[in-house]
Amino acid sequence: MMWLVNFLVLLKLSACAIATLPTQLIFQTPTGQALENIAVRPSSKLLITSTASPTLYTLDPTVANATLDEVYTFPNASGLTGITEYRPDVYAIVASEINATALTEAPGSVVIWSLDFTSRSTPAVRRAARIPQSKFANGLSTVPGEPDLVLVADSVLGMAFEVNVRTGAVRVLIQNTEMSLIPSGPPPTLGINGLHVRAGVLYFTNTQRGTFSRVPLGGGTVEVLGSGEFDDFALDTEGRAWVATNPGSLMLFTRLKNGTFEAEIALDTVLNEPSSAAFGRDGARETKILYVTTRSGQIVAVDTSGALA
Repeated sequence: MMWLVNFLVLLKLSACAIATLPTQLIFQTPTGQALENIAVRPSSKLLITSTASPTLYTLDPTVANATLDEVYTFPNASGLTGITEYRPDVYAIVASEINATALTEAPGSVVIWSLDFTSRSTPAVRRAARIPQSKFANGLSTVPGEPDLVLVADSVLGMAFEVNVRTGAVRVLIQNTEMSLIPSGPPPTLGINGLHVRAGVLYFTNTQRGTFSRVPLGGGTVEVLGSGEFDDFALDTEGRAWVATNPGSLMLFTRLKNGTFEAEIALDTVLNEPSSAAFGRDGARETKILYVTTRSGQIVAVDTSGALA
């Protein structure tokens, strides 16, 4: 494995200081194939999606000379977007026929699949739901306390679908202006992108509008927390958001005691088009490791243990 260790001082956008963070390049796809989203299994192995392939990949970041190995290739699809663990070691994944140029998905092609690793070495795979009305199903999130529900961001329609992965039922949960595209707006033509739920609040990015926002899960006023060229993100155990920010950064959002959020840029110009992030598992140190995927085919590990709350 090629290890690239850089010690990077985070550039400040606020008065709060952050310690230097080490990074490691743990994998680079030989062809530069874009990597889209990431989930970390209880075993610490990574599950990786790509919009350029209908195959789900896995990589063990704890071994030397790690390889990107195939897990499963989904039928009637050309690419994969969101992935989330909705039960222990059971994952929902978005597969569809993607037009990468137009940033759309073929009508009726969006399928939510379930992969269950709990009882066998190879996953049990089943089709959980179809979303025929979707235009571009992107990020996925679980709903804490609701193990059969996942939320799906539609980047073209500007909404979050709620999907019951047990029954296949689909409904529109939230739709608002901050999730939508700007009429006749500039590229990229992607509205809501990444989304995650924490304590009854839905956090989400809008790539075209360049915003990171939150809204009560039951609906209400949207609060814009910051601006940037955002993609997907991860929430840590302290409630901070680590947001993939183009062209090559991470932005850290920290909630202060007064309820406002403080934003700082992390790893400026180091990452090459970061697309998503997920924290490690299995042990105190591992849970401080943030794995980041990029559209240039990188998987980068960032040690966040030095970041101050």
